[in-house]
Amino acid sequence: MGHVLESTVPKRVQPPRFLTVMVVSGITLALTLFGYSTTQIYLRFSEPPDAEGALPGAGATPAPTADPGGAAPADPGGSAPDGSTSVSTVSYQTVETSSGSFTGQVTVTNTGGSSLDDWELALGFADATVTDAWDVDWERTRTGIVARQPDWADPVGPGDSVTVSFTAEGEAQSPDSCALNGAPCDL
Repeated sequence: MGHVLESTVPKRVQPPRFLTVMVVSGITLALTLFGYSTTQIYLRFSEPPDAEGALPGAGATPAPTADPGGAAPADPGGSAPDGSTSVSTVSYQTVETSSGSFTGQVTVTNTGGSSLDDWELALGFADATVTDAWDVDWERTRTGIVARQPDWADPVGPGDSVTVSFTAEGEAQSPDSCALNGAPCDL
């Protein structure tokens, strides 16, 4: 009978050693600090817009505005890599509208004699927010969008065109400013 009672009596448990407690505490503290630091890094990517209103990563260059006189520059395409000039025309059309949003297309046609490479198209809107664009590298700016030639795309040859399609929230409207490679363009 003593043998049965002996098995039901709890045995004395040794308290944890000081070194074991310190190691476990150190690991716990290190994991907590690591988790906190990665949270801070993650939160950095969701900072509010800077003082100029650009989204993080959008760069500090807002979309240029058109010339008040509406005159098209002599060289809206900029310079080609070989030093010659490349003249381009830019046209816009609203493709689809719905309640509170629209889809637009901007077509850039190379009317010059040399290829248009590494192009950049900046569009500004009075009262619309671009939410998506496709077949281009793009970023939202305070007033619109900057679309760039994707790395995988070929240069726009003489007589060829490239189309930038996008969706935006707001009433259907034409861009109120346009710049191709930094030079204002008419739509």
